[in-house]
Amino acid sequence: MFRCVIFDFDMTLVDSSYAIRDTMNMVAERQGLPPVTREQVLSVIGLPIRESWMKIWNRFDEEWLTEFRALFLEQEFAGIFPFPGTVSVLEALTEKGVALGIASNRQSPVNPLKATGLSGYFRSVVGMGDVENAKPAPDMILKGMAELGFGKDDTLFVGDTADDMTAAAAAGIRSVGLTSGNFPPEGLVGAGAWKVMDAIEELLPLWNGAAS
Repeated sequence: MFRCVIFDFDMTLVDSSYAIRDTMNMVAERQGLPPVTREQVLSVIGLPIRESWMKIWNRFDEEWLTEFRALFLEQEFAGIFPFPGTVSVLEALTEKGVALGIASNRQSPVNPLKATGLSGYFRSVVGMGDVENAKPAPDMILKGMAELGFGKDDTLFVGDTADDMTAAAAAGIRSVGLTSGNFPPEGLVGAGAWKVMDAIEELLPLWNGAAS
């Protein structure tokens, strides 16, 4: 039985794809960039923001990021919603005494966690600004494990991208890949997922002996 679970944030606990699309399109309109689709956003969610914008627009300017953070984050946060089942799963794990953490390739996931009402469930929240290397490096997962006080055998990581699975493998822990993001099951398995699930609710049988 896992005593510690570290989660990715975007497209794992919450659907942020529409909000990110709309916010990026505000940036695009102001900077004369091509508008983006939700499908494009899904293809880069989980990447550091500079890398994701380079993939979509083939350009990146620090001014855009400054504008994004200064003007649009409040609107983006308002459009992020937990997936059905997220809150009930977090409550169930908390009741079982499982320690919970976040490891997100956002610069800081603290404010969106607060905006979605999820922050109270997590004893460790780690973003890119807290470590030297983003996922797929294991840095933020290892930091979360250290903050929560659990080792490799006690810890499970849950995410939705190949980078999430790669990071967990590099940290030496098992991972569950959720298909709530853009990655097909075979892509998650190929990146090292221990199990693949379609919905976050499917995690709970891991604590009642129904899965091995």
